[in-house]
Amino acid sequence: MMIIKPNYQKAEILARKFLKDSKVEGFPLDLDLFRKVYNNTHNTRLRIKSFSWYMRKYNVDYDFMTKFINSEDGCCFYSKEEEKAIIIYNDFLNNAGRIRWTIAHEFGHLILGHINNDRAIITRNRLSEEEYSAYELEANTFARELLAPMSLVYYIYDCLGDKISIDSIFGISHEAAQNILNRMLEWSKTHDYSKDTCLYVQFSKFIHSKYCSSCNHFFLSYNKQEKYCKFCGNELEFRYKGGIDNMRYTDYNTNENNQVSRCLTCDNEDIDFNNERYSFCHICGSPVINKCLNEDECGVNVPANARFCPYCGVKTLFFESGVLSDWKDEQNEINDNSRNSFNLNTDDPIPF
Repeated sequence: MMIIKPNYQKAEILARKFLKDSKVEGFPLDLDLFRKVYNNTHNTRLRIKSFSWYMRKYNVDYDFMTKFINSEDGCCFYSKEEEKAIIIYNDFLNNAGRIRWTIAHEFGHLILGHINNDRAIITRNRLSEEEYSAYELEANTFARELLAPMSLVYYIYDCLGDKISIDSIFGISHEAAQNILNRMLEWSKTHDYSKDTCLYVQFSKFIHSKYCSSCNHFFLSYNKQEKYCKFCGNELEFRYKGGIDNMRYTDYNTNENNQVSRCLTCDNEDIDFNNERYSFCHICGSPVINKCLNEDECGVNVPANARFCPYCGVKTLFFESGVLSDWKDEQNEINDNSRNSFNLNTDDPIPF
């Protein structure tokens, strides 16, 4: 008797291939993306429908549905004659993460070839116990690597530690999130996830996304030690947003000694760049090197436009000395200038 074993590697490879083909850059994944990408790359037409839709269309009740597909979560049907596939999920479940997992799991059966010309549906009563178990484990592996790739969980955990919220970040159930996190922590003892450069490159912006809820600032932070907003001092949280940075603050050029190219108070450009001890403008006395004022525990040099230290949250020298204004004042000024720049009277002739 042939022993059937699950091919976990195949499931992982195909899930990652799908992510690459989809060209997405962040999570949670759009569920309809499954259907669109699949339909663009296969001859078979895929639809994703709910229990409610099926019950209305065929005038059946809930009990019939669960008995018919032998599951309370969902299933995938394939029709060779019509070259169509349909994933049906239980929309009566009060768990969006579980529903997303079901759809990804059933999609895995389709991608992995479990459902084909010879097998229209995966159910326990139509397969041997060994075959059914192997297919289920492969489909779960596919769903995991599709919805919350282990290496991405590792990268984000490396940045955020225990503050990470796998369920909300990736849109899966709390139970699935805990299982993935525990598995990642165990596997990371023997697996080097940092070598998974393909996924890292594709999802680099997602991994390094930070958000400040105080000043509504989205930005990228490639230094995991940066825990505070450098503009308002609020503690940062992980949140992804396509089109990073909806808040713009004035940036200032600095040299290798962290000196600004000109004094931000009197506009003096005669800075002694060859002298790293040159810390204050010799014209007005304003500082030309911005640093954290927490001398005992931090005291590092920080970006010239930082009001607060991104590493400890303490005020910076530029902000304390009045070289930089409050972030709200600068934002109001930027917004006013932006509005004035586009205040055209459409009744006047365009002068060119």
